[in-house]
Amino acid sequence: MGAAVAERRKIGMREATAIGVGGVVGAGIFVLSGTASALAGPAVIVAFVLAFLSSLSLAMCFAELSSLHGESGGQYAYAKRHLPGWVATVVGWANVGAWTSGAAFVGTGFGEHLHLLVPAIPATAGAVVLTAVIVVLNLFGLKLSGRVQFLIMLVEVLFLSVFIVIGGSNVQARHFTPFVTHGWYGILAAAVVGFIALLGWDAVVVAAEEIDRPQRTIPRAIFASLAIVFVLYLGLLVVINGVLPSEQLRGTATPVADAAAVLLGPAGITAVNVIIVVALTATVNAFVIVISRAAFVLARDDRMPRVVARRNARGVPWVAILLAGASQICLTVFADLEFAVAATGFLYMITSVGAVLALFAARRRGAEAAFRTPLYPVTPAVALVLCSLFVIGTGVTGVVAGTAWLVVGLLSTALLGRRYRRTDTPAPLDAPPRT
Repeated sequence: MGAAVAERRKIGMREATAIGVGGVVGAGIFVLSGTASALAGPAVIVAFVLAFLSSLSLAMCFAELSSLHGESGGQYAYAKRHLPGWVATVVGWANVGAWTSGAAFVGTGFGEHLHLLVPAIPATAGAVVLTAVIVVLNLFGLKLSGRVQFLIMLVEVLFLSVFIVIGGSNVQARHFTPFVTHGWYGILAAAVVGFIALLGWDAVVVAAEEIDRPQRTIPRAIFASLAIVFVLYLGLLVVINGVLPSEQLRGTATPVADAAAVLLGPAGITAVNVIIVVALTATVNAFVIVISRAAFVLARDDRMPRVVARRNARGVPWVAILLAGASQICLTVFADLEFAVAATGFLYMITSVGAVLALFAARRRGAEAAFRTPLYPVTPAVALVLCSLFVIGTGVTGVVAGTAWLVVGLLSTALLGRRYRRTDTPAPLDAPPRT
């Protein structure tokens, strides 16, 4: 009976896809689209196609690994299976650190845009309240939060689709001439921005044990979420480049809002702020899910204090969820955004490098997965090179901050291992599922 209840609490394809979309579509889609356009001009469309193909190479690696293993933990779980223990620790702590530091600019972005819509609500207070509400929602289980995530995804996709349709009917062909304004260098530079903008779809892999038939569902959810996000980005790029002159695009940090103002007047800017608030609500929920499940799995393996692995009668990792919410609130209130962005980039790329290396190791051992990465070993090699380059590209701040976090993780794991071996304290027992 307990197993049947647990099975009913698992989420399906649509909720898993919504988590992946929520991990990508945030305020960045409304800012980075302009950054990339300034670098490449109208040829930014070509740049994002290149970025999509690059992201797809990494997504294929994740799809094969997720079809091979059905346990929670994502990149950490893959590294634990196929790489040395200390490498798995680095990957696991990097994953927690990347999503935790990324929470700083997600929460701040939500608060700022909510404040623009409702000036009476202070930005920080709005971000804190949203995080607290999302935490409470997640304490009822991933089934409920997954359904809410799916509904939010429908709303944001509908909003963005309507905007793209309205904007598409007002696109002026003269704005696409000349098409390549900054040469191939500009296109490649914009492709790097596009690759970063498309990251986050891997949020779905971390909670595999709470997903129905994960080896089958997760690969499909990965490709579905990446495809949805790519279509939305491409549509926005066509609209903003077709509505705004290139001179205006080079000097703005709010390209979508500027295009909306041209299309709809002042009401357009309000509409964009509504879209951003809705999108960031989904992103905050995705962050809570990823951080809590990643921390839960590390604690279950004695790489974090065992108390973090406690679950309630519903099987929900409540301590990890509270920890995820508290960390998001603290970073939203106190973190330096430039520091947080650099650390996020470095740690995120470390986790991706770990996943690709795990795929090479799995193939070398003859592992047979339901999904096979095409053009092996070229595809994972391309993904590995890109991720390695982006690790360097995070700069001194990202390298120093990320390395310091990983050292903390390795030391904590070593100390916890000694403590548990010395005391022989049993791991905390999960509360039995309700029947």
